[in-house]
Amino acid sequence: MPPGAANARAREHGVLVRSWRIVCVIGVLAKGLAVALLLLDRADVRLRNRHMQPWCASLLHVFGIQVTVLGAPPTDDAPVFIAANHVSWLDIWVLNTACPTLFVAKSEIRGWPLVGWLANRVGTLFIERARRADTLRVNDHIVARLAIAGERVSIFPEGTTTDGSVVRPFHASLFQPAVSAQARVYPVAIRYVDTHGGRSTIPAYVDDMTLARSMWRIAGGRGLRAELHFLQPIEPGQRTRRELAALSQERVAAAISGSS
Repeated sequence: MPPGAANARAREHGVLVRSWRIVCVIGVLAKGLAVALLLLDRADVRLRNRHMQPWCASLLHVFGIQVTVLGAPPTDDAPVFIAANHVSWLDIWVLNTACPTLFVAKSEIRGWPLVGWLANRVGTLFIERARRADTLRVNDHIVARLAIAGERVSIFPEGTTTDGSVVRPFHASLFQPAVSAQARVYPVAIRYVDTHGGRSTIPAYVDDMTLARSMWRIAGGRGLRAELHFLQPIEPGQRTRRELAALSQERVAAAISGSS
């Protein structure tokens, strides 16, 4: 077979694989829609987590993404506050697969087709970070959620996504609920790697990329793996929110730079 024909056939195969994966993703999202409509609005923490964990795992499976967990995720019912670096919209599914949790997300996500509705239905707390009053409102909600046994809340304190090569400073104001609720803080490093173990930028959701373009790009990936590193937890004690933010950012940045 001539090289040109072989390349054309490979491209055609790649389009078919991507298209099939996108169809399967739509099916997974539709299943999540049904569960959210019928159950999750009334579910307690444990019941919600039992449904969220396998659902998120199934979406990653469709994309061909494996998850490797390093370190020790929280297992008890004490208040847990997770602070992770932010690379992709996939981060939410990756974290939920290993450690089901509520999320604090930027308000724009609420407007995403289907995904935004699902996020709202399962209890995501949306924040307009430009408005200080909204940060205070969301922080109050987080403290209330952390008072529920077994509840965990996750934030992406960089306030934006990166390509995964760096960790931006963590916004201290987002750590106030951990101080108020005396919640144990778990810094978490998220890294996406290729078949050779090197950092992959395929899942990175940066610049002006649309959700549809990102999904198409991820659907074409091969051998992608998400590494989730639960670092040494921080007991709040007498630490201020600035100290918690700085220490969490330091540990996540060290983990990312050490594995790059």
